[in-house]
Amino acid sequence: MQLFTRLAKFAFPYKRWFFIASSAMLAGIAFDLIAPWLLKQTIDEGIAKSNVRAIVFFAALLGIGQILKSAIMYFQNYSQERLGQDVIFDLRQALYSHLQRLSFGYYDKAQTGQIMSRMTGDIDAVKNFIGFGAMLMATGAVSFVGTVIVMLNIHVKTTLISMVTVPFLLFAIRKFNRSIGPAWGAIREQMGKLTTTLQENISGIRVVKAFSQEKLERHKFNERNETNFDSNMSRAKIEAHSFPLLGFYGGIIFLLMLWVGGYHVAKGEMTVGDFMAFQWYIWGIVWPLNMLGWLVNIMQQAFKAAPRVFEILDTKIDIDTRPEGSVSANSIRGFVSFKHVSFRFPSGAVDTPMVLSDISFDVSPGEAVAILGATGSGKSSITQLLSRFYDVSEGAVLLDGRDVKDYDLIELRRKIGIVPQETFLFSATIRDNIAYGRPEASQEQIEWASRKAQIHDFISSLPNGYDTLIGERGVGLSGGQRQRVALARAILLDPPILVLDEATASVDTATESAIHEALHEVMHGRTTFIIAQRLSSIQRADRILVLEEGRIAEQGTHQELYEREGFFRRLFNLQENTDGVNKRKDEALLQTEGR
Repeated sequence: MQLFTRLAKFAFPYKRWFFIASSAMLAGIAFDLIAPWLLKQTIDEGIAKSNVRAIVFFAALLGIGQILKSAIMYFQNYSQERLGQDVIFDLRQALYSHLQRLSFGYYDKAQTGQIMSRMTGDIDAVKNFIGFGAMLMATGAVSFVGTVIVMLNIHVKTTLISMVTVPFLLFAIRKFNRSIGPAWGAIREQMGKLTTTLQENISGIRVVKAFSQEKLERHKFNERNETNFDSNMSRAKIEAHSFPLLGFYGGIIFLLMLWVGGYHVAKGEMTVGDFMAFQWYIWGIVWPLNMLGWLVNIMQQAFKAAPRVFEILDTKIDIDTRPEGSVSANSIRGFVSFKHVSFRFPSGAVDTPMVLSDISFDVSPGEAVAILGATGSGKSSITQLLSRFYDVSEGAVLLDGRDVKDYDLIELRRKIGIVPQETFLFSATIRDNIAYGRPEASQEQIEWASRKAQIHDFISSLPNGYDTLIGERGVGLSGGQRQRVALARAILLDPPILVLDEATASVDTATESAIHEALHEVMHGRTTFIIAQRLSSIQRADRILVLEEGRIAEQGTHQELYEREGFFRRLFNLQENTDGVNKRKDEALLQTEGR
């Protein structure tokens, strides 16, 4: 009942279409109840009495009624389909909008394939029930009750005997409903897993081919496919057991009517017209009962699919603008302060380890701060807390003296330009990707940002320039080119706070040097966080924070940290030695080529 109520809330705005469909349904049923009576009159008053005028009159009424019913069916079919499409349009919009508002914590655990399955197959199953199944069930119920009432008025004994098998048929339908529901639940779940496997394979196809694991991936997909096949065959077996039985009981009803009705006609207790009308009316009993098994199938698909959709809609939005009001972030200057911040990922388990522990530091507007540390030390988590991709577990992150939770979330994130470590580009033109944060940007502004990111010359060399279409996730560009497009996207946003998370990790040394020169101008007057492994990436940092196991182990200027015997000094010496070896190799190679 709760599921009906939730679906009804989506249908309520479109009650006009429901009214039209219901009215057309009742008009169609009215004709179905009158038509057999017109046939009876044609036979009893026309054929039996050789009254040609009566035959023509009642036959004409049947013809006109059939034409009107065809028109009525058009309005019914269109309006109920429109109702279903409108409801699903809103449901899909609500689902997609909710997905946009869910935090990183949700996507850390959710499977993309499961989400895709719910957005497509599950929603379509709900649409089939709302736009077709529910109305057909109502039509069948009204038609069944109306037909029985009319038949009882014509001949009680024939009607009651003809319906002897109806209780058995209803019992079979009840049993079918109880068994087909879990079967469809398993199918919907297996389809989500199959979609997940497919999505992961397509997303990771380069890794699959690089490690020659096509056979392994085929095996994984085959297992999922076979499980899905088995689930569907289990469902088909239930249907194969039930549908013939339902058809058998329906056939018995028809045979009983023939036997009992024929007997009463022979005894003169029924007219031939009554008997022929019964022949027609009996379908008003048989078809709803036979159709009920199929409609239960549609209903159970929807009832197993809808909770999967509502599960996403019911997921709490744990990071959002405060409902009691927020502060505009449009005028922030970029003063950042971390006050005793500790953070663990929101897995729900109390024993989840801390990623950051008791982090405290202040950054003045326009200051460039580099964050160094080993993998897993929590470098990226610091900037993710600043943008509220996650909320702190303890402590507070302040921006211009206010907790970041006080700001309007959308405005806050528009004031922080991020170049992420894992670059993502959309299947669109290069211009669209660069202007993603500022769609209204002019061509001159886009080119300015591209020059700062050292990507303008490359784009200009392409046949279609900035109108060049790039493939999904930036396929068609090298890793360094994708990273520079992402850098241009952040620069174009012109934010007071800039976050460079390994922003030059995928470019060569010469390009990195050119980008750093350009960034020096871009960083001027902005609060900048530079997350890097290469020391060359932090040469222009005013201050360096060194993280170790989620804590600040060291902080200071380049010179101050070098004078200490700590992580920074060890990293500096290691990279210096590596760079020296590489430099000697390059010189030796040049000498060899010179000879």
